[in-house]
Amino acid sequence: MSRNPFAAVLVGVLFVSAALSVYYAVRFAYSTRDLRRIQPQVAEIQGRLNVAQSLLIETLEYSKRNPAIDPLLQSLNFKTNAPGSANSNPRPHLDAK
Repeated sequence: MSRNPFAAVLVGVLFVSAALSVYYAVRFAYSTRDLRRIQPQVAEIQGRLNVAQSLLIETLEYSKRNPAIDPLLQSLNFKTNAPGSANSNPRPHLDAK
């Protein structure tokens, strides 16, 4: 029986390919499990962020009717000292990176 070196190389490539496929399949399974585990936490954090943003928007709208809250908003950097600036960013500290 004659040995063909090309066939041996192909069998070696097949085994390496199979081992890499198993490795990536296991890695994918663990990543998927981790993703499903943290999805409720992500949803909770997103909900809290939405509530905080809506509260900030309502507070800025309230400050238009009652400017007595402006010093508090200015101390938290949610509002600048410029009165009535229509183009002002309500969250400058979040965008400056």
